[in-house]
Amino acid sequence: MKVDKVSLIIAAASLLLVIAGCGKNDIDDNDTISEGEFCSCANLEQIDKTIPVVNQYLRGLGKNLDDEQRFHALAGWFKSFPCIIDARIISYETSEGHPPKRDVAFSFMEEGIARELILGFSTINKVLSYHYDIINGVYVKTKKDFTIDKVFDFINSLDIDVNYIYGVTYISSMPSENLQYILDNLNAKPYTSEGNMWRVSGYLHYLTNQIHISPRLYDIKNKDYQADWLKSMDDYQLVEDMRYDFSGHSIVFQIQEDPENKGTPNFEEYDFVEWAEFSYNRYMIFDKSL
Repeated sequence: MKVDKVSLIIAAASLLLVIAGCGKNDIDDNDTISEGEFCSCANLEQIDKTIPVVNQYLRGLGKNLDDEQRFHALAGWFKSFPCIIDARIISYETSEGHPPKRDVAFSFMEEGIARELILGFSTINKVLSYHYDIINGVYVKTKKDFTIDKVFDFINSLDIDVNYIYGVTYISSMPSENLQYILDNLNAKPYTSEGNMWRVSGYLHYLTNQIHISPRLYDIKNKDYQADWLKSMDDYQLVEDMRYDFSGHSIVFQIQEDPENKGTPNFEEYDFVEWAEFSYNRYMIFDKSL
């Protein structure tokens, strides 16, 4: 969602001008909410207190309105508050023969970030929660034949943290009886596991009896770890399996919250990148008065 700078300045100024304190005067859903009271709650810590007010507004709408009209009325109501940057109706495709699913979302400024919340309904007449998403990572898939040493050079050139690298199977030319020996040695390294959540796995191919190894490499922007992995490839005669169209490394970058993505490169512009997509965490906000 793009927000023009004038709107952001007006919204931020509106929040600063609010006198009523949401924390001091809890909103009573039996009373009409003022602009100041609503806007004083327009922050993630206190926004749950607006849920009963939204439900009060929905109950007050005429019963002759259909669902579409109620959604439009609700979006217009959110827009009436000076601290709300925008409100919109979101449509989701559903299975064939069913009408699209709809939600209502509204956005406000908090600490320089335009935060959009999406309403969760039990019915069109009752809101149960809000939720919002924070982009915190990027998955980047490299094309086949882009080897691990080139991956290391790539991540070293960027000022972005890497969670881990995965996706490539390594084939060893050592005798098959060395499988467990290789696994034990690789799993003893400080960068091949994240606690007990992941360990290097391996197997013997059912046709060739060759050793196949599947690692994840954590904390791998550490250049000592990079050097150790390249040495381990020599020690255990490991070669990246790049025979297939889907072959290639997957890099999971960890990024700071950055709604305008100013600090995140357009990874798809790199000729060795097959695809890139953002990942996010979803956070739920419930009415704590229930």
